[in-house]
Amino acid sequence: MTEAIEAHLMLAREAAAQGRAGDARNSWARAAALSRESGAPLLQAHALRHLSDLDREADHLEQALAHAEQAAALYSAHGQGASVDMANALRLKALALDGLRRAEPAQAVWRTARELYAGADVEAGVAECDTRLAADAGG
Repeated sequence: MTEAIEAHLMLAREAAAQGRAGDARNSWARAAALSRESGAPLLQAHALRHLSDLDREADHLEQALAHAEQAAALYSAHGQGASVDMANALRLKALALDGLRRAEPAQAVWRTARELYAGADVEAGVAECDTRLAADAGG
């Protein structure tokens, strides 16, 4: 079943690159479902992160938040709690919280994501977190 998951991930990437958000979303959702069914939690988390991003871009913020939280929970439960993937999931969670105007919980998530990015020497991630934290502190 991993081949089917990988095929859907590839289709999703291609659709996204071509600006076909609906097709990308369908492929990410199928990859997430197949990953869940086959017991591939890290692939499921990866697909959920992309669903979160698409949902946020479509202004479906509650869905975006739910998908980001599910991805983060999977990373945490499967030994990836300090990974860049976890930082990316937390970034999406914070973006959704910001969009929902939940500033206080968003700040906490931005701080955690920043720590993970800093620990992995991902300067762009640290910089984005710092910018978001400064904007929220000033606003």
